[in-house]
Amino acid sequence: MSKVMQALEHSERRHKAFDSTQQYGQQVSSQPLRATNKLACILAITLPPLFVAGGVAYQTYDNYKSQWLSNNVAQTTVVNVPSEFTVAAAPALGELKSTYKAPVIVSDSEYQYSEQSTSSEVADVASTNSDEMPSDDLLKGLDLSALSPELAQRFESALSSQPSKNNEPTSDVSNLAQDAQQWYGKLPALNFQTHVYSSKESKRWVKINGTEYGQGDWINDDLQLVAIEQQSCLVRFKGEEVEIPALYDWQG
Repeated sequence: MSKVMQALEHSERRHKAFDSTQQYGQQVSSQPLRATNKLACILAITLPPLFVAGGVAYQTYDNYKSQWLSNNVAQTTVVNVPSEFTVAAAPALGELKSTYKAPVIVSDSEYQYSEQSTSSEVADVASTNSDEMPSDDLLKGLDLSALSPELAQRFESALSSQPSKNNEPTSDVSNLAQDAQQWYGKLPALNFQTHVYSSKESKRWVKINGTEYGQGDWINDDLQLVAIEQQSCLVRFKGEEVEIPALYDWQG
């Protein structure tokens, strides 16, 4: 009887031990599941408010940015201004004529020649008149107020001085402008660029082919400048005298 009682006690102990072990295993296996469920609940509760707060913050920032740009950044404004104009009929025009005039170019050489020619003509007139009557008689009753002081002084000095006759070319002097055929291929090229004539022979000079010459100068071994007159020059070429007009361009 005692053995039966011991067996029952032993069986009851084993049963209790098995139940406690099973209970512990169930508790251990249910803990991760509870933690997962708790995290899901926390996320489900906190995420929606976070999303809503983020959207509101972004909308507020965007509105603030737009307002700041509108207040601080200058905007381009295009204003259409209507233009006023009138349409009128074209005036009736007749035949058009050209109003263009070629410019008059006066070189230094022409100016010098003209100035010297004017003074020389006055001197020639005075010299001619002085041959006919004394200079004192010519000055009496002569009104020089219409002339410039310089020209009047030249006129008086020409009347008071002794008349000097210009060297007139002899009949055997050839005129280059008239006898050009005679000198083609013989007389070298001569370009008279400047012609300065003065009552004083020492102040007379011409520029030929870019070089200045005075009376008596040799242009080359065969050609000599003999005299410088008012409107021409006298040269001697191989013993023959040739009269050349002032500012003449001889091509040779």
